[in-house]
Amino acid sequence: MKKIFNYILAGCIATSFSGCLDMEPVSSITDANYWQDAAQFEAFNVGLHGLLRERTYTIFELGEPRADIYNTNPFTGEATQGVERMIDNTLNAANPVISNYGEFYTIINQLNLMISHTESTGLLADNVRSYYLGQAYGLRAYVYFHLLRSWGDVILHLDYTEGTSVNIGNMSKAASPATEVMTQIKNDIQSSEDAFGDDYSFKNGKCYWSKAATMMLKGEVYLWSGRHMGGGNTDYTTAKNALESVKNANVTLQSNFSRVFAYDNKENSEIIFTIHNGRNEYTMWNDQYRLNMVMNQNFFASYCDENGTPLSQTDMSDMNGLIRYQVEQELYTKLFRDGDTRKGYSIKGIYQQNENTKEITFSAPIPYKFQGVLLEGDATRSWLDDYPIYRYADCLLALAEAKAFLGEDITAEINEVRERAYGTEYFNAHRAEVAYPNDTDAAFYTNNRFVGSDADPLEAILKERMREFLFEGKRWYDIRLMGDEYATKYSNANASRLLWPIDENTLGENEALKQTPGYEN
Repeated sequence: MKKIFNYILAGCIATSFSGCLDMEPVSSITDANYWQDAAQFEAFNVGLHGLLRERTYTIFELGEPRADIYNTNPFTGEATQGVERMIDNTLNAANPVISNYGEFYTIINQLNLMISHTESTGLLADNVRSYYLGQAYGLRAYVYFHLLRSWGDVILHLDYTEGTSVNIGNMSKAASPATEVMTQIKNDIQSSEDAFGDDYSFKNGKCYWSKAATMMLKGEVYLWSGRHMGGGNTDYTTAKNALESVKNANVTLQSNFSRVFAYDNKENSEIIFTIHNGRNEYTMWNDQYRLNMVMNQNFFASYCDENGTPLSQTDMSDMNGLIRYQVEQELYTKLFRDGDTRKGYSIKGIYQQNENTKEITFSAPIPYKFQGVLLEGDATRSWLDDYPIYRYADCLLALAEAKAFLGEDITAEINEVRERAYGTEYFNAHRAEVAYPNDTDAAFYTNNRFVGSDADPLEAILKERMREFLFEGKRWYDIRLMGDEYATKYSNANASRLLWPIDENTLGENEALKQTPGYEN
């Protein structure tokens, strides 16, 4: 049957694929007139990754703000503009923050289209066709995994419909049980794994899905099903094996933590899958990073660094944004141990100096992991950092989770990450204090509301992941994975409302949907 699709295609194709996902819409075309040559498949694949990039801020929202990193009182006085609903965990159907399931079904619809045509085409070389299928099935599983962890029961949409957007409220289709959604995720992961075969290459760069990304996802999925859906040790073992296999992709830790995120070191050896941003193309979170996490120049005259240097004279002088997510003040002193280089590269302390006494007092921390870049000819910093989805440190610490759930030793994985964090010289000189399982200082961890002692392996992993992945959209998922008791310990969420509500509009349009348990009233 002839269908009309308003496809989103690539503004850059084969000759400039690597690192380029800039896309422009083209006019409506018929299904029969598209999919006529390899270049069209190639362009559509670029477009799929671009669609995912458009949802990056939503990925962050689902994965971090509901945990214990932020408060609702920006020290510079900006209005929080609704993000307080996530931070305070006061979500409801009228104020869900994220509506229409985060618009993820738009991506799913296009992935379904790609899968259908790629499976049936005879235009592509076998290795090219298989690689596209590996990417499409992997991406679909990745998107559905976000939906599963956030809403539980969700609609399984495995065919494609007209248009580039899908209003799930108009589908008149009930949600499938979370168990069925998980089965579909695992089936897609297997299809992706089979399609990739032994090909662990990063074709066209690490801003495109790969076999290593699929195996990272497989590890996460089976950890979740093992912990939350009765899979137990069988699933933990599957997760462990998947994460071990990621090493076939020849990924390694960067020797210096700051180099993982450096603008001049994109897609480095540690990166497995990342969201690419570039000049005249796309800014981080489509400019939402600047509008939510960055200090405004208007306040620079009132604040200084720890040495009393006015901010206008520091490397922050070209920042210009807004703060809606205020990093918890205590996190600055309660998260990192002395000697951990991740602190200085992740968060920055802002101070005030008394004009009369010259006394310098701490005001608040701000995010500093993604530092942007001042491009030639610009007066203010551009937020063009890549946003990592998976990196090798994540592989190591997820592997530690699998081993911990299996009752195995996690020393090697934890200490590989910690040695990089502290530097080899410091780490070896202070093994008795910072090497696992020695980080147990009661003076630091007693009544610490962010992290716990190495005495509990699960607390050690949560601690290491929070230090390592601050602002990377993982903390909420991390504490949820461990169990409801961890989610309520490290957030102010109610145990009956750890999922997300369905917005009123979607419920009103699709009578087959039922509100997420806990939000019925």
